[in-house]
Amino acid sequence: MYFLSFLGVVLISAFMMMLSTGGGGLTYFLDFPSALVMLLFGSTILLSAGLLKDFNNAFRLVVRSGRGKENTASEAELRRAIEAVRLAIKTMLTGGVFSFLFTCVLIMIQLNEPAKLGPMMAVGMLVLLYGLAVVLVLLPLEARLRVRLSDITKG
Repeated sequence: MYFLSFLGVVLISAFMMMLSTGGGGLTYFLDFPSALVMLLFGSTILLSAGLLKDFNNAFRLVVRSGRGKENTASEAELRRAIEAVRLAIKTMLTGGVFSFLFTCVLIMIQLNEPAKLGPMMAVGMLVLLYGLAVVLVLLPLEARLRVRLSDITKG
């Protein structure tokens, strides 16, 4: 079920991109360096907090619970997974804003070249957009983990 929400976010985003650009401008929303920046922010922060393994484990815990398999996750495992997802959400939001503001500084330096302002602003906004898109995918993951934790603590 979680993957249906992920697929929904992707399809809705693609639909919005096609509508906003007349159907032919999906490439306006794709920027490999911006995606790489967000990936580096997320993995670096999770790694330094010691929660990268728990973040990866969060997906396994949600997928396993969705297939009707036995509930073998411990309370501590779920708590660590929830903390890792919460940190990832905060990192994506903070990293997106940080990258956008960093790009804004670079844009201010280039004010004497107006032709560069639009493309530079678009790239800066893409990093923020990518961060928010990741948060949209992680919020249901966190909610499902919290539900599993409450089921364990009640039972």
